[in-house]
Amino acid sequence: MPIDVANLRARQKVVEIDGVGQLTFREPTLADVQRSQTDLYWWVACVTCADGSPFLSNPQEAGQIRADLAARLLEEVNKPVRPTHGSSDASGESPTTHRG
Repeated sequence: MPIDVANLRARQKVVEIDGVGQLTFREPTLADVQRSQTDLYWWVACVTCADGSPFLSNPQEAGQIRADLAARLLEEVNKPVRPTHGSSDASGESPTTHRG
């Protein structure tokens, strides 16, 4: 019996980044990894703003971001999303992770 691809899709997490605010990070997909061979800023597609808008309007602008901040963002993109287990009265939403 084939595996349902819905169970294998990239997960997301919300992280508070000092000096930027809350960003949503999606785990990289196979397509992202393949694109990374020719696109230095492939990881920008894995980051969105809290309102769902793109992190940058032009992914090439990532080359202008401070190196320390870019490293922090890329670290979150590459960090696996771990399932969180809330209390029995939890609403089912994952808590915001603060790692500044």
